[in-house]
Amino acid sequence: MNHSLSLNGGSDKMTYAFNFSHLSDKAIMEDSDYRRNSMSLKLNNKATDRISLDFSVRYTDTRINGGGANDATSTLDTDKRLKYSVIYTPIPLKNLDASAGSADDDLGNLYNPLVSITDNAREKRQKRLNMAGSATWEVIDNLKLRSEVGLDHQDDGDQRYWGLTTYYIKNYPSVDNQGKPAIRLVNRERQAMRNTNTINYDFKKLLGEDHSLNLMAGHEYIIRKGITLTDEVHGFPTTFTAKDAWRLSSQGMPYTIDNYYNEDDKLLSYFGRLNYDYMSKYLLSATFRADASSKFSKENRWGYFPSAAAAWRLSSEPFMEGSKGWLEDLKLRASYGTAGNNNIPSGQLVQMFESKATSWINGFSSYWAPSKVMANPDLKWETTITRNIGLDFTLMGGRLSGTVEAYRNTTSDLLIEFPVAGTGYDTQYRNMGENQNEGIEATLNWYAVNRKNFTLSFSGNIGFNKTEIQSLGIMNDFGYETYWASSEIGYDYWIAKGGAVGQMFGYRSDGRYEVDDFTGYNEANNRWSLKEGVADASGVVGNIRPGSMKLKDLDGDDLISVEDREIIGDANPLHTGGFTLNTTFYGFDLAAAFNWSYGNDIYNANKIEFSHTGKYQYRNMITTMEPGNRWTNLREDGTISNDPAELAAMNAHTTMWSPYTSRMIFSDWAVEDGSFLRLNTLTLGYTLPKSLLNKARIESLRFYVTGYNVALWTNYSGYDPEVSTIRRTNLSPGVDYSAYPRSRQLVFGVNLNF
Repeated sequence: MNHSLSLNGGSDKMTYAFNFSHLSDKAIMEDSDYRRNSMSLKLNNKATDRISLDFSVRYTDTRINGGGANDATSTLDTDKRLKYSVIYTPIPLKNLDASAGSADDDLGNLYNPLVSITDNAREKRQKRLNMAGSATWEVIDNLKLRSEVGLDHQDDGDQRYWGLTTYYIKNYPSVDNQGKPAIRLVNRERQAMRNTNTINYDFKKLLGEDHSLNLMAGHEYIIRKGITLTDEVHGFPTTFTAKDAWRLSSQGMPYTIDNYYNEDDKLLSYFGRLNYDYMSKYLLSATFRADASSKFSKENRWGYFPSAAAAWRLSSEPFMEGSKGWLEDLKLRASYGTAGNNNIPSGQLVQMFESKATSWINGFSSYWAPSKVMANPDLKWETTITRNIGLDFTLMGGRLSGTVEAYRNTTSDLLIEFPVAGTGYDTQYRNMGENQNEGIEATLNWYAVNRKNFTLSFSGNIGFNKTEIQSLGIMNDFGYETYWASSEIGYDYWIAKGGAVGQMFGYRSDGRYEVDDFTGYNEANNRWSLKEGVADASGVVGNIRPGSMKLKDLDGDDLISVEDREIIGDANPLHTGGFTLNTTFYGFDLAAAFNWSYGNDIYNANKIEFSHTGKYQYRNMITTMEPGNRWTNLREDGTISNDPAELAAMNAHTTMWSPYTSRMIFSDWAVEDGSFLRLNTLTLGYTLPKSLLNKARIESLRFYVTGYNVALWTNYSGYDPEVSTIRRTNLSPGVDYSAYPRSRQLVFGVNLNF
């Protein structure tokens, strides 16, 4: 439900604009919803002929109930709750106890999906106040001084509950409090202040009509502060729900109270800009920025970022006179520039020490220790060099227009949170290497019909992009783990010079072991013996027998190991784009918006989870592994067959391997084409004729219905190809694991203007 109310008015000296909006959304997951109220006010005052004052304020109050976000951000397995809707048994299992589980989960992940939702309850509130004011003084004609101040205040609350089925309460609390509910209460306050001052002079009176020159210089200072209070309480009575624990927090055992002050983040900038225009035919723009960030040491604090752009309007040249009948505008443009990035947490220059609570050290409930992130005093600005050349055109009296442009962007000294296993720390922020993106983009707009009672227009865009890691600095090529299956998979992404971020790393599937791959069954040791020359995958798959998963032996040593992995997928698309259609017919209007991606791969971790038993029992699986499709070793009486002829006959019409493996295994079988075309929005509206509204003093009245996520065309077997769930860093795009599904919505609305 979405409501919006706007009021606008004023006089020659003073104008105002007020808006209030309310959004309420019942999410598709049980016990989840989203509510947001927001208000904004803008005031513009012409104090004198040369002084103008502007003020704006915006307040937003957002409430989010439910733990949907836990699935994408948490490293704990039981937070990935959507998977339980698949693997939980469709029929009740009696006497389900710890014998069904494994060393790290006493029930083998077999949790009722609805129970899992209530056991991972979460409530978040976000209050944000943004205020800005400015004064502009035209000192003399065309010389303007402007000063702006801004305040951004954010107050967030986050209540988290862990119930009886969660991994957290079974492992993190002390022995006395394990197996009992726990909560975490987080209050976070952040504040940013900004002051910007500029001087601007327009030389139009000095240069004449053919020339236009504008100069601007400025200064900006931004400071951000933050404080986070975290309270964690363990050991509540086992009957306590989330509401009980949040309201009666004293009934548990305090575990930690942490009041954390973020290091101030300060940014000081000086900048200037020059814009020159000669007869709207030759255009030139040049800018320069000097930025100093407190996130870097004195030696590396300042970054300098120049840029320039030029354009030539070919259609204004005399030699283009012959094209006036069909060519309205043709402009060639080019640009070269640099931009800086300091988007890392503050406080990375010196080693931070933290006071932490613990339940893992006998006799101690807290300790002081270095943070898990290693300091790096040598950090500096990440710099991106952009190069662009483009062509803008307008044809047929403005009915057809578009752009074509090519670009090459090179980013050096990338700021990356890099794993540093074996150092005593988890990660360290580093400036690592160089990455390049290059490609071509095109847009097209076509007004096909433009009549009084009928209009029809199309617009579209397409982009081809190629990314390449040109250097890793002092680093060698390395692997990155997503940890969606804890540490069972190992490296599943590979970062290498000459490659691209998003390259998936794993085994090549070779189908399954057939009866003919074995010499026979050895009853003495209860094992099947492989024929000579058949690669042994037992080190990866576990105990092998006919029907077991088979992997390709890439190094030819007849033994499947981590050395037999290679690049098996790439999350980067060949091209992406979108197109829209808009039409009106008398009072009716129709709008449709599509988008697509082509050529990208998806790492379907759900497919692995839902087709492997791994170390668990009794799991429900997807139809890929249904009886008659997968290999079976069981006779009709429930006993296991080790007779080669009988097994071959039993599985003559099956195509899949046995789901039994000792762990989860990532192979190219789980890498799928993620190409898709989606109808994002479809809107049908009707506007009543003004002749019917004049008597009621109504300016306009429109009724409409809008569908979101209307249709999807794809060969991807998962829920949604637009997915990327394991994004703790940017090194693992394109993973689909227990992703929160995209909902389909139908909205009915009214636009009323007086």
